[in-house]
Amino acid sequence: MNHLLRTFVLSLVLVLTTRILHAQEKKERRARVPHKYLFFPYPLDKNWHVSLGFTLTTMPEDITEEVQIRAPAGDFHVLRKLGKGFYLDGRVNFQVLQNHISIGPRWAKVLNDRFSVSVGDDMAWWFGNLNVSGFNTKAHGWLNYPNASIGYRFKKQVLMTLKGEASITLSDESRVGEQLLENNRTRFNGVGGTILIEQPFYKNKSIILGFKGQYTNFYWQTWPLFETFDRTIFYPEIIVGFIL
Repeated sequence: MNHLLRTFVLSLVLVLTTRILHAQEKKERRARVPHKYLFFPYPLDKNWHVSLGFTLTTMPEDITEEVQIRAPAGDFHVLRKLGKGFYLDGRVNFQVLQNHISIGPRWAKVLNDRFSVSVGDDMAWWFGNLNVSGFNTKAHGWLNYPNASIGYRFKKQVLMTLKGEASITLSDESRVGEQLLENNRTRFNGVGGTILIEQPFYKNKSIILGFKGQYTNFYWQTWPLFETFDRTIFYPEIIVGFIL
């Protein structure tokens, strides 16, 4: 009798365990994102995700003095899978006069088949070179961007991401001719928010469309304008990318 009871209990545990594992597998299949993504906060299914595109930022009149300047920059973005929800996020924004390189870790967590979240922290280095009136002007600096994102799947083919981040200057340096100006004081610049849509575009390629708003007293693309005030200003930016 005891032997039969033990056999029954073991069989019941085995059946229940199998059903739980099967249900979990079905849940993970439903939650799996069916196409490539760059900004959507989700554990990577492949080792690399890569996109190429551009950003377009409008400089405020407070800095440009009545002349509206729209400064496009190339945008190369790559993700590298690390495992267990972790991955590296690397990005290069490049122009003729200035460039911006960032890299940092991300940890993503799937909440259900609709929502997922991530947290991360990026280190960035910007640099530029400008020759004005015979003076060779150079500048560079280090920035830090702690960030968090929440993603929502409208349906299988459309992914929306809301991302918030802070901007912190760690140090910067500029040189005009032989004159050198250094600032190693850490200072809080401001905050930014981004809304992005990622979806299939053509064949196995996907497209990224986004808008970013930054409320900050320093933006790396404005260094050649030599602003003479310390004021927090709003910088709007359009993001367009093609996931390769």
